[in-house]
Amino acid sequence: MISLSRHLSISLAVSLICFFLIQTILVGMEMRKLTEDRLISRLQDDMEGILASLSVTLGEAAKVDWDHIPDIFMRPFSGHYFHVRQGEHSIRSRSLWDSDLPVQAAGINRAVEGPENQQLLILSRSFVLHGEPLLLSVAEDTSELEATSLYFQERMIILSLAALLLLLVIQMWVIRRGLKPLAGLREELQQLERGKTDKLEHPVPAEISPLVEEVNRLLIVLQQRLLRSRNAMGNLSHALKTPLTLMFQVLERRQDDNECAQLLEQVRRIEKYINRELSRARTAGQSAGGVWLKPKDDVRDLVAVLETIYRKKINITLQVSEIIGTSADREDMMELIGNLVDNACKWAHGQVIIKVSQQPGLSIIVEDDGPGMKPEEKLLVLERGVRMDESMQGHGLGLAIVREIVDAYGGRLELEKSHELGGLKVSLYFPSLETN
Repeated sequence: MISLSRHLSISLAVSLICFFLIQTILVGMEMRKLTEDRLISRLQDDMEGILASLSVTLGEAAKVDWDHIPDIFMRPFSGHYFHVRQGEHSIRSRSLWDSDLPVQAAGINRAVEGPENQQLLILSRSFVLHGEPLLLSVAEDTSELEATSLYFQERMIILSLAALLLLLVIQMWVIRRGLKPLAGLREELQQLERGKTDKLEHPVPAEISPLVEEVNRLLIVLQQRLLRSRNAMGNLSHALKTPLTLMFQVLERRQDDNECAQLLEQVRRIEKYINRELSRARTAGQSAGGVWLKPKDDVRDLVAVLETIYRKKINITLQVSEIIGTSADREDMMELIGNLVDNACKWAHGQVIIKVSQQPGLSIIVEDDGPGMKPEEKLLVLERGVRMDESMQGHGLGLAIVREIVDAYGGRLELEKSHELGGLKVSLYFPSLETN
């Protein structure tokens, strides 16, 4: 899964690193150029001073007025040198001691090795004084300037790294602050899943607002479709009830007729198919915004109705823990529990136990003291794709509806022998139906 925060952080970090790296290189180059320009400017000034101290007579060797030469050219190996070449005759600064400057062409010569392994920058110019050509070279040791430049670059790199780290921290803070509304939106989506709200209302940036509006519109459309589907199924059920009842009455009166008996069997099968498909269509599943607000009260009301129906035969014991609400459709849960309890009451000899609890998902257990189920029947119930209303005797449609709802909610259905009552124990567990 791609993290937007991580993607932005990495992209901006790479951009900042590239920026500071290029900046450091360019500033270092620019500083080196400025330093060299200043050094060349100083060499030009020295050259003009040396030229002013030269006296040249046609046909004679040039002479230097040493009184006008700066002291720095007089100290041995001071790092400042000059060399005048006039044919075979030459004049060296006393700072060269007994060394010579390497002969260089006119122009600027860099990184020339001089006395004491010094790195020199040499500026050479050709002149003609009083008809006599001569080459004047002025040099200066750049070691100290190189050290100063290197020190400046190291300091700049350290300051750039510190600034880079500071900007990265600020950048991460800005990104997290900018994405904070998305965290609130995620929490609201979780509340929507749990049924605490039926739409998204958390304030979001303008870029995300159209997406939130589309989600809210989709939720409304889904709720409207579910309502229309249930209404249509209810209308269809009501419309088919009267014709089917009439057909049953007519065919039951003529059961002695073989063809009418066969037709009656087909009509019963049609009724069974209709009931199954109507039940499947009414199942909402885990739709966003669906919530079962009062499980305890609803289950008690349902049991009260069933006790009225089976009051002379069955004793129903209800054990319900306190559940504030759960993210499931109320109609689905009521139909599921109703089918389970009704099926248990039909087969029980006299005792049915209902347990509804939170573990932390929703757990529903129904036990009876009836004959139970055969192992092969349990396998049919648990095997997906098997139409139990056709493959089973007796339990049929009730458990078929239960499994349809369990599958719609991603729950788990278990069938086993009841150790407490001796009959069938049906256990349902919905781990995703978290309570508030």
